[in-house]
Amino acid sequence: MNTIDLSRPTGLMLALLPSLVLTAWSLVVLLVIGWRHRTEADSRLAGIVSAIGVGFAGLATLWMWFSDIRAAGVPHMVYLDGYRYSAELLVLFVALTTCLLSLRFMGRQRLLAPEYYALVLFATIGMQLMVSSSDLVLIFLGLEVMSVAVYVLAGYDRFRRSSAEAALKYFLIGAFASGFLLYGIALTYGATGETNLVLAGRVLAGMPASTLAQVGLGMLLIGFGFKVAAVPFHMWAPDVYDGAPTPVTGFMATGVKTAGFIALVRVLNDGFPSLTDLWQPALAVLAILSIVVGNVVALAQTSMKRLLAYSSISHAGYLMVAVWAASPAGHMAVLLYLWAYSLTSLAAFGMVAAVEHVGARTVRIEDLEGLFRTRPWGALSMSVCLLSLLGFPGTFGFIGKWLIMSATLEHGQVVLPVLVGLGSLVSLGYYLPVIMAMTMKPERTPEVHRQVLVSKAGKVIIAGAVAAIIFLGIWPRIPLDLGRRTVESMTNAAVVAAEQP
Repeated sequence: MNTIDLSRPTGLMLALLPSLVLTAWSLVVLLVIGWRHRTEADSRLAGIVSAIGVGFAGLATLWMWFSDIRAAGVPHMVYLDGYRYSAELLVLFVALTTCLLSLRFMGRQRLLAPEYYALVLFATIGMQLMVSSSDLVLIFLGLEVMSVAVYVLAGYDRFRRSSAEAALKYFLIGAFASGFLLYGIALTYGATGETNLVLAGRVLAGMPASTLAQVGLGMLLIGFGFKVAAVPFHMWAPDVYDGAPTPVTGFMATGVKTAGFIALVRVLNDGFPSLTDLWQPALAVLAILSIVVGNVVALAQTSMKRLLAYSSISHAGYLMVAVWAASPAGHMAVLLYLWAYSLTSLAAFGMVAAVEHVGARTVRIEDLEGLFRTRPWGALSMSVCLLSLLGFPGTFGFIGKWLIMSATLEHGQVVLPVLVGLGSLVSLGYYLPVIMAMTMKPERTPEVHRQVLVSKAGKVIIAGAVAAIIFLGIWPRIPLDLGRRTVESMTNAAVVAAEQP
């Protein structure tokens, strides 16, 4: 184990190495864009260069993880443990996949402004800060860096009014949510005199919960509820997901959700460990509402992107159940479920992007009818993704839901795991019709699926994701062992920090 002092500038720079690498590379991308920005080839060049930069940031994260770099004493500004490294790799994987899936999609839709890829990198930097931060101020900084870039990405399709509407709605509601989050940070600082999560949690543990701390906790929960699209703070998600370019929708559904939930786990379990009797009931209510509303409203959807948006809301509810557990098993369930959900959703949105016609506003379920006849592997891949989102046995999604239910049952809680199971049962009503439309219904016209094109990078991504979903669903020992070691490093780091004077 290599220990570094985060109170020194050199130590803090080393701790932020992946973010610094991606920040420096994003400046290189901006130079490339300034040099070449007129044709589809220029846009593809910017995408390829961006993907290379994400790869370098991933290598930096892997080097830190394998070198077992840890913080000396209380984590100052950032965490250095396996939980942070695993979450950061997931965020970078989402960014890499988004860049590669966008290469052909942006050209087909005639969206040739290469600044798109720079915005993806900026949003990813914000996500990196969120998943690594041990300080409320840095979490807010990362949130704003991410949000500003995603606001622009949501409205990037300048040929559609729905895209501009999505950007405006996301901006207004996002700014509203940021106000709640910032106010919660201010109240928490007023109650504890600290913005460091570990130190604030230590102060709160040594005194009765003040009104200031309780209101600050409530404000933080509202802010995070907006960001992860949990009911009743979900009203922006369906319209924004439907209006944004499809790769951006996948980026928001996976990357933004990952950053939000990892930050939420850290804030609640390190910053407010003595107030579990307050935030656990609140999370239970949010989870119940999200699972019920997300699954029930999804039954009435005919647009694939809106269907996946309400599905995402229900999955936010499942993740809330895992966060509720407030235990190592719950932390592991959050992390592995985010990996399973991200793998599945990115592949699903990749297929939706391939089916989407040039200039089309959205992809409807009826547009997928007969896809198996002309694109059998694409239809099968989409079916596997939907079954994984459903939690069908033999898929990685099933392992994720099993972990969530197990983590809550350890606490003697029965209602929440039963609700997770019932929510999955209800989701049969909107996942299976899509599978049936692709495999059992005839094509509406002979030429309807002739425009379905998947780039070579997209084929590799979708095929790899589907293979991983099946392999890890049948043989989950690898992610389970890795998840346990990751959470053990997180727990041990917290214990060491608590023992410091």
